[in-house]
Order: sequence, then C-alpha cells, then structure tokens
Amino acid sequence: MASKPTQFIDRLKVLPLTVLLTVLLWLYADAHLTATQRDLPIHITILAGAGANGNPQTVLMKSPTDSAFVVNIQGSGEAVDRIRQQCDGRGLFTLQDMNNLTYALTRSDIRRIAAGKSLNALRIFNSLAYFTRHRVVVTAVSPRHIKLKVDPIVTINRPVEFRAVAGVAAAIQPASVQVMLPQSLLENIGGADQIEVVAKPLTSISALPVGTRQTIPSQLSLVFPGSPDPRVTVTPANAMVTFTVPHQPRAKLFIGVVPVWLNGPPWLLNQYRVTVRNATLHITVAGPQRLIRKLRNNVIRGNLAPPEKRVIAFLDITPSVHRHADWQPTTIRYSLPSGISLVDGPTTVATKIIFQPGSVSGTHGPTTAASTQAAAPVPASGPQTLPAVGVQSGVGNRVGHGR
Repeated sequence: MASKPTQFIDRLKVLPLTVLLTVLLWLYADAHLTATQRDLPIHITILAGAGANGNPQTVLMKSPTDSAFVVNIQGSGEAVDRIRQQCDGRGLFTLQDMNNLTYALTRSDIRRIAAGKSLNALRIFNSLAYFTRHRVVVTAVSPRHIKLKVDPIVTINRPVEFRAVAGVAAAIQPASVQVMLPQSLLENIGGADQIEVVAKPLTSISALPVGTRQTIPSQLSLVFPGSPDPRVTVTPANAMVTFTVPHQPRAKLFIGVVPVWLNGPPWLLNQYRVTVRNATLHITVAGPQRLIRKLRNNVIRGNLAPPEKRVIAFLDITPSVHRHADWQPTTIRYSLPSGISLVDGPTTVATKIIFQPGSVSGTHGPTTAASTQAAAPVPASGPQTLPAVGVQSGVGNRVGHGR
C-alpha cells in the first residue's frame, strides 16, 4: 500500500493535465454554448422585388424612417460576439453580410402593405441569412412593427429633342420614348413635364459635309431636376436623327508647341539614328468653336491629354527612307482631331537619318528630355508610333522600338 506522501506526489503530477482540460472545456463552452446579447443597433435593407410590369419597385420606409433597429440575439458565444463587434462598429460588415441583411418582400407582404398593414419585424429578422447562417436567434426587435410604402415604377411617354445643332429642324425616329421611374420621384420633381429626353449624336457633326442631308445614330439621355438616379431608364436607348448639316461658325487656334513623333515598325526604326532639328512646331488650325475650345483645353493639358485629342506631327520612317548625314527637309503629316483642319504650318522638318544596324535604344512617350532606354530589336506585324524627344538643334536622338 502506497504511503500518503507518494499518493500526494502522484496527484501533483496529473494536476497540470487537469488544469489544461478544464481550460479547454471552458473555451469550448464559451464558444459554443448559448450566449445572449441585448440592445444591438443594426440596419437592414428591404426590397419589394418586381412589380406587375416586371420592373423593380422602390420601398419607402415609413417606420422606422431610418431603417435602424435595436435587437436582442441568442446563440453561440463566438457568433454572438462577432455580431456584437460589427454592430458596435469594432468590426466591418462585408459585402456578403450586407447582402445577408437584405429582405425581399413576398407577395403576401406586398398585399399587407397595400392594405395599410404593418409587417412583423421579429419574423423578418429571423428570416435573414445574416442570423440564420450563424444559428443566431433574434429574440426581440424594436420597433416591433415595420410600416412600408411600396413606390411603384411608373411609365410615361416623352418627346425626343435634338440640341446638337441650334436652330436646325430634325426628324427623330422614334419621336417619343418611354421613361420609367419611381412614382415618388416623379411627384418630387413636379411631374412628367420636368423630364427631357435629349438625343446626343454618336457621330461628329462637324465632320459631315455642310448642306447635305444626313441620318446619324444618337444616344438618348435624360435631363431632370436633382441628382441622377439609376432607377430612371429610357426605352429605347438610341434614336436615329435626320437633318440638313448647316454651316457652323469656325474659329482659329494658334498652337505654339506641336511635337514631332516618329512612326514606323520597330525593326526598321532600330536601324536608324534620326535627328530632328526642330522637334516642336508652330501651326494654326481651324474648326467649329465648340471643337476649338476642347482642343485648346487639351493643348493646355499637354501630355496628359490622349494623343487622338491633340495635334501631332508624324515623321514616317518606311523601308524606302532616304538616308542622309546632312540636314535635309523631310515631309511630315499631321494628326488632327475630327473636325479640325490645318490652316498654316510647316510641311517638312530638317532631319538627319543615319543607318546604324544594331541600334536598340529607345524612348517612352512624348518628352522634352533626350533620355533613352535600351531595348532589343523586335519585328512588328504592324506600324508603331514612337515619340521623338524634344531635342535642341543638332542634338542626336537614338530611336528604338520604345514600348
């Protein structure tokens, strides 16, 4: 028979294991056994679904007006703690959480609302996936009842207007279209007369021959008081506009910095060292006043403006290029935005084009510094536009395939 000291020592040996098991059981119970949390603030979203015409309906919350509720929940300690942290602002609601806090009204719900009756908030909350997926039960909701008003989508007919050219009579097909919007929005803006449907041309009118009868596609846009609302739609979304192209007043614009860019296949540009005496030109262009204003803004933006919206002079390098080590005039061509024409400007620039196989340096994008970057020769299946750096007179510029 073991002595009492020996028994005591044996018990001390198993004590750490006993403590560990106790802690693990406590942690398990805290995570999985029932816990309760009271007075949690939470918002939900209620959707009405499709109406009789198949269009989505809008729901107006009458009570509570801010869709804010206070709930009591019961469930596992882990799930309740997670929900408590989110409701207290110490945890973020994910997109999935927000979707799971959305309730779609049933037909029975909509009939009750139409009859002026309220909905049971406890029933709605306990049907939300946000709580059911965590096996959490909502035991109380304040306020207990939800009062709603379904805001149906209504359809109105509106005439189509063409404002791209002032004072020009146009035949529009269709002449009128259907506009769908929430009834409450229609009432707030003051009725159907406050909604205008405007046909915006998808073709540049300034590029059309003056005096000709043209039919062009146009996109329909809506104009109404207040902020844009994605619930407002127009059907159809496009129209065809027929009109006689009028003479439009033209304006001139002097551009003091027009870059000269090199254009050609990379494998060919790699073979030459091209030097441009004046890599920026001075020209005058003309066009409709509206387009000239846009061009002026893009000139001010400089390299930030897309190339197709600026004026650029191209020096084309082709397989039949004439090589020359002395300064000689080389023909250039201009890339102009649609509707803009050249009034005055040089047609050639002084260049030196020297053959040097194995040259692989290049530049990236239009710039005013003569920096280069090494690049291996790569055959190209099509032409590629390359910028010439804005070099000073007599300063060479190696050109590679760039980007």
